[in-house]
Amino acid sequence: MRARWLKALVAAAVLALLVPAAARSKDSGTPTFDLAGFFEGTSVSAGEVRTLFVVRDTFTATFSGRREGNRLQLDERFVFSDGPRLQRWDLTVAGQEIAGTVETELRDGKLAPPVPVTGRRSATGAVLTYEGHAPGGGERLLAFRHEMTANADGTVSNHVGIGKFGLRLAVSDVVFAKSAAALAAHLPPR
Repeated sequence: MRARWLKALVAAAVLALLVPAAARSKDSGTPTFDLAGFFEGTSVSAGEVRTLFVVRDTFTATFSGRREGNRLQLDERFVFSDGPRLQRWDLTVAGQEIAGTVETELRDGKLAPPVPVTGRRSATGAVLTYEGHAPGGGERLLAFRHEMTANADGTVSNHVGIGKFGLRLAVSDVVFAKSAAALAAHLPPR
């Protein structure tokens, strides 16, 4: 029992040392992932979606974020194998809590009405959850859970679970970066 406790304490101390300085709160010195700060300005990402039926689809995205106080307005422009899609986020951060909406471009090219998003920041990342639409999908609402983790190199990993009725239908692993060069370190060799 004591060995487990000691291992957990050592792991927590090591993790705290690995949190990048950019993720630390400027006013308290306490590590807090700054979601709005990371996405302010331009960012890029690359990832892969894997469905329950072992279908894989890679994608990239560019981001344009505007921060006003605790509010982040973010346009995420995906490029999938079947074409581009837009997701428009409007989030407000209050302490550790995150709340807002997301609009998603459907297969017909129209933005679906905004759906509520809730989340929570931690020392090393953030979790966002919502019942929304898949980019390029239809009208069916799916459950999304984004688990973002700040990496020591200044990038952010995002593991997304996608489901319906409590069943996992797909997962997506994504890396967000502030530049194409920073993202390239996380891409498989060509």
